[in-house]
Amino acid sequence: MNIPEQPLQTDNPVPRQRQGVSRMAWWLRIVVVIECFGLGGRYLFSSFETESDIYGWLFFDCHWSESLAQSIDNAGATMTWVAGGILCLSGWLILRLSTESPRLNLVRRLDRAAAWWVAIWMLLIAMAHMMRAAVFAELSLPEHAVRYLAPLALTFVAGTGRGFGFAVTSEPARVRFALLMLSLAAAFTFAAHGYKAYQCYAPFTDLILLSDMRWIDSGCTQATAERMLVVIGIVDIVVALALIVLRSRLAAFYMAVWGFVTAASRMTALGFDAWPEALVRIANGGVPLVILVYWMTIREKSPPLQPSSPAATPSHQLDPVLDETK
Repeated sequence: MNIPEQPLQTDNPVPRQRQGVSRMAWWLRIVVVIECFGLGGRYLFSSFETESDIYGWLFFDCHWSESLAQSIDNAGATMTWVAGGILCLSGWLILRLSTESPRLNLVRRLDRAAAWWVAIWMLLIAMAHMMRAAVFAELSLPEHAVRYLAPLALTFVAGTGRGFGFAVTSEPARVRFALLMLSLAAAFTFAAHGYKAYQCYAPFTDLILLSDMRWIDSGCTQATAERMLVVIGIVDIVVALALIVLRSRLAAFYMAVWGFVTAASRMTALGFDAWPEALVRIANGGVPLVILVYWMTIREKSPPLQPSSPAATPSHQLDPVLDETK
């Protein structure tokens, strides 16, 4: 009996979706690790070493002893720095260990615990900043959203299963929730920064003026810098809305590039000794990059597959993680 030849599948969504989740987990892990090292440098190792707002809140507001407040602050920063190392090591071990290894579950638990700690400590710093900031205190939580939601999202996408680069979850609901979390975090951070720029926040003005003096020396005046900030602020708010409402890949691309530029502006304005200030802000551009990588991957064309059966793949067997872009 002649079996009719089936057409070749040229765009199977399942491998693209799984590869997209794997790449998202891979890049998200890198962003969180860099953020951890930046925080360690900021509070422990650099020439710009200072205390976090947690120390200020405990010592000045709660009237704890200075030594105890300092010890808690240093312990939190040290544990975050160590957590970054754990995320590096656990990601490598998850790749190396076989699925039957009894140590794999232990490594995964340690991996999640490290990511949870980073999320909690970053959130505590944002909350302490909100209680102590002199201006724009109400924007502290949205402004820092990418710093504490990126490691939290990592706990959702770095789950069971194995994939490209790191172990990834196979549960579509967790992936969608992580992607929504990252999108909201990027939008909140850009909207908060955009509002501060529109209001000509003085430290932002200083970054422009100092960067110009160190690298270009074009004679940029404060009035010019403030006009630039107004435009930057409007654009930041617009792209934040475009990312959420339109799921725009162009907006994600702009946010990734501009996020890295603004993070690097700490070094262009203050010198290379300010590297921790740049690294701790890596998620400003890193989170939109993670979103963009996922969206671009799931829209790639899969290579043609040779027909192995006359029957088509039942629709209920397809991974329900859908294209999140327009």
